[in-house]
Amino acid sequence: MIENEINIGNKFKMRVNFNLIKKGREDEKRQIWLTTTINKERARVYTGLRIEQCFWVQKSRTEIGERALEDGNFSVIQKKENIRINNELRKILGYCKDYAAVVSESDLMTESLQYSKESFEKFMGDKIRGKEAAIRKSAEEFIKDYIKRKASMVNKQTKRTLSSGTVYNHKNALQRLQKYCREKHKKIVWELFNRRFEESFIAWMNEQGFAANTIASQFSIMKVWLTDAEIEGLITDKYFHKYPTKAHDVDNIYLTEEEIQRLYDIDFTNEEVKKQIDPKSNIEQTRDLFVIACWTGLRYGDWHDLSKSQITKERINMTTHKTMKEVTIPIHPMVKEIIKKYNGKLPKSLDKSKTIVQIQKCGELAHINAPTVLHRIRGGEEITIIEPKFKFITNHTARRTFCTNMYLRKIPTKAIMDISGHTTESNFFKYIKISTQQSAEQLESSFREKEINTKEG
Repeated sequence: MIENEINIGNKFKMRVNFNLIKKGREDEKRQIWLTTTINKERARVYTGLRIEQCFWVQKSRTEIGERALEDGNFSVIQKKENIRINNELRKILGYCKDYAAVVSESDLMTESLQYSKESFEKFMGDKIRGKEAAIRKSAEEFIKDYIKRKASMVNKQTKRTLSSGTVYNHKNALQRLQKYCREKHKKIVWELFNRRFEESFIAWMNEQGFAANTIASQFSIMKVWLTDAEIEGLITDKYFHKYPTKAHDVDNIYLTEEEIQRLYDIDFTNEEVKKQIDPKSNIEQTRDLFVIACWTGLRYGDWHDLSKSQITKERINMTTHKTMKEVTIPIHPMVKEIIKKYNGKLPKSLDKSKTIVQIQKCGELAHINAPTVLHRIRGGEEITIIEPKFKFITNHTARRTFCTNMYLRKIPTKAIMDISGHTTESNFFKYIKISTQQSAEQLESSFREKEINTKEG
């Protein structure tokens, strides 16, 4: 409980409350305000703290005051955060007691402090702002602190801590901003983020040769920082809400079933193959996990640690990391052989970057080297890249491969989506990587089937 009655003998009595602001979505953090009544006037002071409504306890007849919920069922991260908030609220109550002491003894002091709404709000505001000063010195320090806190934040949908990749992306975004400011002789201050900044920063990123989606991601991450600063009352120019964050559909590849087979058939005991790989590497394990992903449609975050899933003779049952959705995936014969190879205990993959290097090497060993043309928007211009196909293989290629091959097998879209975890057809079809020729062949096949059915009828 957080005691909210402040009494100093018969000289002073005050009751304060902590309340969440009512505006805002159910799942977003809301400001915690301190309120009290002084001389029949309502006094309000922002505590500098925020919390989601679902973690906040409103007072009842049997409880003393509102506070963060310290529930043993929460994750360790969330419980620690709620305890931290309650400790901060107790500190702020201590400031209220300081105010009470000054007011009740003001007749003994050289400079008296009159008991009023104005004096209370100023006294408390100065105290709280002083507490926050070390963090709020500048825009750059605010952003650094936000990224530091990001590592312990919890995904609102999955209730899990954010992935290391998310924090990594925020750090990269700050490094790009710092480099831009160094080269343009600017400082990272709140006044920087206006309409002119958008134009200048996009031009600079294009000069650096960044892809269009990297630029969109950069602005998307910066908007997260600036929205947080706006809630804290640190930024007044609202133009940042218009910064461009829409991603572009990217030209990517998938592997055919025949190419998956070629990957699976690589013989790592072959002397010629052994000459091309590091004998101490676990490239064979990487190949095996990637092939499993090609037949299951799992994201890297899920096939990264398949050992934690429930594997039966016929199916893989697991809860996906990103969406917390339970999926049941039939096991392809090739996947059965790999599971049998590891006696049901699948290995854990390397980190993303090392995995990509090893998968591309496997693609090279499997002679997946047909000249492949992809189009990209880079540096503000559309460019054409022609490389052997294996050079375009990434971790996410496995997921596109599954969706595309199942679609080509004429598996119903709904059935594929149930396994892949896609919630909308529009997102699902972004993964379908078939050529115009394949589309034409599918349509011709459909026409032939209809013609045969009509004749038989």
